[in-house]
Amino acid sequence: MTEQSMDKSLERENVSANPSNPTQGPGYSDNSSAYAIVEQAKAIGDWKEAGKLWSYIDEDLSGDGSEHISDLAKSVAVQMRLGSCEVDYPRITAWQLPVDVQSHLAIAYDDDNDRGHFLDVFAPADADENHTYPVVIDDHGGGFVYGLRELNRSFAMHLAHRGYVVVLPSYRPGPRYNFAQMLTDLSHAYSWTLKNISQYGGDTSKLFLTGDSAGGCFALHSAVIEANAKMSEQTGVPQAGLDIKGLLLVCGVYNLYERFHPSSDQDLLRGIAAEVFESVSDKFAGFDTTSALLEAGTLPPTFINTATDDFLYAENVDLANRLDKLGIKNELDVADTEKWGELGHVYVIGLATHERSQITLDKMDAFMREILEN
Repeated sequence: MTEQSMDKSLERENVSANPSNPTQGPGYSDNSSAYAIVEQAKAIGDWKEAGKLWSYIDEDLSGDGSEHISDLAKSVAVQMRLGSCEVDYPRITAWQLPVDVQSHLAIAYDDDNDRGHFLDVFAPADADENHTYPVVIDDHGGGFVYGLRELNRSFAMHLAHRGYVVVLPSYRPGPRYNFAQMLTDLSHAYSWTLKNISQYGGDTSKLFLTGDSAGGCFALHSAVIEANAKMSEQTGVPQAGLDIKGLLLVCGVYNLYERFHPSSDQDLLRGIAAEVFESVSDKFAGFDTTSALLEAGTLPPTFINTATDDFLYAENVDLANRLDKLGIKNELDVADTEKWGELGHVYVIGLATHERSQITLDKMDAFMREILEN
């Protein structure tokens, strides 16, 4: 990238970012620059405080609208959030973010000024209405209770660096909001994308959907809802009208019944099951297992990533095997930790510059380009 084009990219970023009170506007992160969050976190120097830049901690668990949340769910949510912040803090402070990417930050996709209703857009430096790129929508993960759009900023920017316009929405997390409500938030973000992304250089005729961990669950369910009007009607999650060319699933969780049924033995997840998944037993009846979900709608070509030390490794390998049996094109990318050392869950999200993460990103890029060329 030339010095002139880099200057142009950074100039676009400063113009398009939210300029007003950046540390007190929508969310707590500095929205004046995509790169500011790294220095912000370093300056804070404490993972508990820094975590507020990219996640709710306990501020959404009290006040009006929180009356239905049990003390157990509140305790479990805070425990999960703090534990995740401690893991993510050293990763985020070590981020190396691409400089050849336009950043459009803190864009409202709903008009209620809720922190969970904003998204970021990242695009190649020369993207505009006359120079377009394929679109990737990224549903971030976080165990259904943790994280906001900032958590996936590095991953999204590294995809944009490879030639994609990446839309990164937040959604309102559990246990205050349930599974159907989170999917509905994301559907609204998808609708915003279809209506607006062309002005940022995105071509929605070349659209992909990705998600990691809980976000992989959202991406898979969203793809089936987009293909199945009956599921949309039953669950109350609106169809946005996406034409999804391919799915990119990172260390996802897919079988809701097995993991979130009241009889589940999934420890922490059991503590939030009543609130987060109260909508599953009725609204998602008949769509609450992996097999039922795959029978409900034909998936597009699907890329599945995991690592051998990912606690959801078996579930992701199982999904690939199921897609093989259904004749659905898929690619399973497994990072072998005997070769690469400890990687863990969603390594490509938090450790995007790791050599194995770059291999995964290159494989994702090749997978999408092969689909678009055929």
